[in-house]
Formats: sequence, C-alpha cells, structure tokens
Amino acid sequence: MKTTVSVAIVVIEECMASAIAGSIDMLYAANRISEAMGKQQLPRYEWKVVSVSGLPVKTGNGMLQAVDCSLKGIRPVDVVYIPGMSVIDETRLVSILENNRPLVNWLTKRAAGKSLITSSCTGSFFVAEAGLLKDKQATTGWPVEGLFAARYPDVRLESSELLVAADSILSAGASTSYQDLMLEVIRRFSNHRVAHLTARYLLLDSSRHSQAAFRVSSVRKYDDPVVTRAHELMQKNLSDPQQVPELAAYLNVSDRTLIRRFKSATGQGPNACLQSLRIDRAKWLLESTGKSHESVANSVGYTDISSFRRLFKRSIGMTMGEYRKRFRSRRQIGRASPLHRSRKTA
Repeated sequence: MKTTVSVAIVVIEECMASAIAGSIDMLYAANRISEAMGKQQLPRYEWKVVSVSGLPVKTGNGMLQAVDCSLKGIRPVDVVYIPGMSVIDETRLVSILENNRPLVNWLTKRAAGKSLITSSCTGSFFVAEAGLLKDKQATTGWPVEGLFAARYPDVRLESSELLVAADSILSAGASTSYQDLMLEVIRRFSNHRVAHLTARYLLLDSSRHSQAAFRVSSVRKYDDPVVTRAHELMQKNLSDPQQVPELAAYLNVSDRTLIRRFKSATGQGPNACLQSLRIDRAKWLLESTGKSHESVANSVGYTDISSFRRLFKRSIGMTMGEYRKRFRSRRQIGRASPLHRSRKTA
C-alpha cells in the first residue's frame, strides 16, 4: 500500500467553493482517522489546489480561491479531482469549457499517466471534452444532463446515478455528490473502515445511491424551436395520454423528424422526455399534496397504477410511499416546529 496519496484539486472560474473546501476537509479527516487507528500501512493524503494559470480563481459564490501552482507546475499525481461549477446556464457553461482548453489537453496526458481522474457535477464536462469518457458510463449534475447528453452522444450517460466508475475514471452527480466521490477515493486508497469512519465523523450520508429523487424539471429553451415547443406542450398536458404522432402532427413535422430533432437537442427521444416530466410531476404531487397514489398516477396520464408504481421505483430508486415519507415529512416538521407555533400564538 502507498505511504502517501497525492491529489490535485483543479479549480476553474465559478467552481463551487464547498466542493473544494469540503473535499479537503474529507481528506484531512481521513488522515486524522488513519493516525488514530495507529496502523502504519494506511496512507496519508496530500493535496494541492491547482488552476490553469497558477493564479487565484473566483468561485461561484464570489470567494477568491488561493492555489498552490499552475497545471504546468504539478507533478504526476495519484488522483485528479475537478469540482463542479456553479453554472447551469448552458451558453455560459460552454464558454467556460472553451476558455479552459489547456485543462482538457492536460487531462488527456494525466489519463495516459495512469492517474485516477475524478469529477463532480459539471466537472465531468471537462473529462468528456478530453475524450476520456468515449463509450464509457458517466454521470453529471442533473440540471445540465440534457446538454451533456446532446454534446457527448458517445458517452453512456447514467444521469440518475450519484456515482459512476468507469475504469480509472470516477464521475459524481450534482452539488454535494463530491462527498460520495471522495468517500470512494478514500475507500480505494485506504479501506472501507477509514471511509466509513470519515463519513461518520463528518455526519455524511454514505447510503445515497441516486440523484433521481432530487431532480426538478423545468422547460428548457433549446436551439431548436420545435423541440422547445414540444417540451412546453408536454409539460402543460401531462395528464393527457400524449403520443408522438399526435404531437408531431400538431407541430407540423413527421414522427421521424420529431424523434431525430429531439435526440439531437436533448440526447433522448420524446417518449423518454415525456416519461421524465411525468415522474417529476408525480414527485411534486407526492411532496406537496395528500393525493392518493392512484390519483397522482392519473394526474400524470397513467390509468394503470401498478404499471406506474413499477416505473416510479425503477426511475427514482424508491417506492412512491418511501418517496413521500422521506420528502414530505420534512415540510411537516417545519410547519409543526415550536418556532412556527410560537409565532402563531404570540
């Protein structure tokens, strides 16, 4: 086992400050735990924060992130980590990718040097830009999954997954999924016990496996106006048993044309998009209303409740009842808190 594990944390403009500091805290905690266990064979993590130019970087929340060196100044490392950016605007995200081409080239070299390449949220775009995910599975932040799928059709996107391993590449989902990513790094280079204790010490939920339950739908503005209009119509009429032929006829295009344009703009067909929208509306109804499961299914165009139950569990990773219990109970706790009651009686 290695005595030290070197980690390069590559920061880009508008990256998430928490994904940087939080990852470092986790590596530091793993070091402390290893020391407390008193086992000499456990490695120690060493890290450097790196930027393309070697200059400090302004994070998405406006903080100035200091760095240790530039990409050129970093030696071969065991782990490369690219945190996500606080950017979901697609035009802005593509602009950041284009402005950081040196990072893409550097990643290609690091992969050839056998480093473990890791990313969280939108950081996976850089890995895909470098061609390292071709014909491999990956995940990314759910708010930008459509852009990822359309931009990298040769990547097998598993957008519901929280963490995906593909050979020497690890990708994690949105926002706090960097926690799951770093726990996996610690698990690989230390052991399961150190990773488990790190999660316990930092009060992290290491049992998460999917980000599907957290996804929220919105109508995107695609470059293709037909796809944008189709998406709007789907979202407004989720309770109708819509079919591609009817939708295509309404938009004055052929079935085949609609499917082709959808796949080009979103990375998936119209039926898959409609299914995702229905699942997301069902999630909102389970969170915010007391409707029965059958009523929820009917509200999103399903008359066969058994079929919808199976679809929901397959898509979200939990049953409708489990989802309602987990996400609606938090709203009820907030309403029933002593603070809320005291305001009403004050």
